[in-house]
Amino acid sequence: MTSVEMSLARLKEALNRAVARRLVAVNVTQEVVIPRKVRKAERSAKAVVQPWNVGEVHAFVRAVEDDRLYGPLLLSLMGLRPAEICGMRWADVDLGRAALAVSNTRTLMGNRTVIEKDTKSLAAERQLPLPDLVREALTCFRAMQVAEKTRG
Repeated sequence: MTSVEMSLARLKEALNRAVARRLVAVNVTQEVVIPRKVRKAERSAKAVVQPWNVGEVHAFVRAVEDDRLYGPLLLSLMGLRPAEICGMRWADVDLGRAALAVSNTRTLMGNRTVIEKDTKSLAAERQLPLPDLVREALTCFRAMQVAEKTRG
């Protein structure tokens, strides 16, 4: 429902501009509203997704420990959004201090174009400590990347 509301808001805005530029006589979306009853029904029908329990987290860590992207996959357990992990640069990671800064996001648009931008909100810009397991995994990942660059 949120995407419908956002699309309607953008359409209203575009048509308001068209009215201001006298491209159209009236904004026909001005009176369009999504009924409150429909919005409430949508929210109540949404399934609540439970976070993983400790056993599920351990199973995930074991399942991905041999993956090339083990370090970045562990970042997903720290509450980072996928776009924040993809936007992470080595300059954002201080392995010596065991900390990282979240300040950038990277997403793929239409399976072709990479879009880099600031975080979703100012509150999303944050400094996080790196647990030992994640720091060690990122240290190995960094070494692997350096080795790959020197080889090829």
